[in-house]
Amino acid sequence: MGVPITFLNEYNPEQFEILGVSQSWDEIRTKTYGQQTQISSSGKKSKVSKLNDGAAIEVATPPDGKTYYIVDGKTYVKVYARAFVRRRH
Repeated sequence: MGVPITFLNEYNPEQFEILGVSQSWDEIRTKTYGQQTQISSSGKKSKVSKLNDGAAIEVATPPDGKTYYIVDGKTYVKVYARAFVRRRH
């Protein structure tokens, strides 16, 4: 299951096994996004590469009042980092 990174503050290795994380700061990513335009919640546009370091979801329409990204005419939002864990038996 995916849990917030803050879960690690309460992590009990006898109860859960850590499988991985949704952030990938190195070359283990499974997808690389090209030229990205970030539109901040205030509407400011910036050229970034932020989608390449974590999970992103394509959405049909830009979210109101939130940061989103445009890549090749498609709209994406980043999701919060998650740790993937499995309960030990």
